[in-house]
Amino acid sequence: MKSKYAVWRVLNHVVLISIIIAMLLPFLWMVSVSFKPANEVFQGGMWFFPTTVVWDGYRQVFEQTPFFTWMYNSMFIAAVSTCGQVLIAFFAAYAFTRFTFPGRDLLFYFVLATMIIPVQALMIPTFITVNLFGMINTLAGVIIPYLASGYAIFLLRQSFLGVPRELADAAAVDGCGELGILRHVYLPAAIPAITALSIILFVNHWNEYYWPLLVLTDEQKLTLPIALVRFQNEGFTEWVPTMAVATLSTIPVLILYLVSQKKFVEGFTNSGLKG
Repeated sequence: MKSKYAVWRVLNHVVLISIIIAMLLPFLWMVSVSFKPANEVFQGGMWFFPTTVVWDGYRQVFEQTPFFTWMYNSMFIAAVSTCGQVLIAFFAAYAFTRFTFPGRDLLFYFVLATMIIPVQALMIPTFITVNLFGMINTLAGVIIPYLASGYAIFLLRQSFLGVPRELADAAAVDGCGELGILRHVYLPAAIPAITALSIILFVNHWNEYYWPLLVLTDEQKLTLPIALVRFQNEGFTEWVPTMAVATLSTIPVLILYLVSQKKFVEGFTNSGLKG
């Protein structure tokens, strides 16, 4: 029995390590190409280590493009969109959890329905609306249409359902109003879920490509995912600077995850964000 268990553990670790390596290969290739001379990009197939480490790709990015402006645009859009979605979802989830009102369940089903409709199907009517309000080629035009998120409302509601109602009732007996209950009972319990949700939303907005591509036309207002195609000519891609931009664009997300790793994992394991 013990030998079978040991064999199973070894196989389990082999499978997990293989999956990790498969997931890391594209990232390692991206970083490696960013340090290669242009004539060595595809030499040796997918060989990761450049024979000569050069900084030409990064130098080209910083000298030929407004990289830090693109970085600021991406950071601003991702941060404001994430904060707005979490704030709206926080109050909406509290209302769905705490209050009983006519049509509550039906309204929540409509919120769930927004998660079923593909985002691409809504882009044309959303674009027309943004155009009517004169927000084309503005950062506000990228942010405002997606401030409300059914996904965020659903996840926070699931987290709030795990809070014992007796705690809220006890706070009400002690003289807390609804805002007091929200602040002192639901907010502390939801911090891990909010942290995990914020990271998910931030990464989604950071990597968003199609909607900013439709709305933004001025080079000074582009985001980093759009900037990746700046080094593509007709029939030709400058792989070294493209991979340099891609490598640089991963740094803020990695820092965010490393700083919030503990709360992120806790949010998935203890706060209704499972499966």
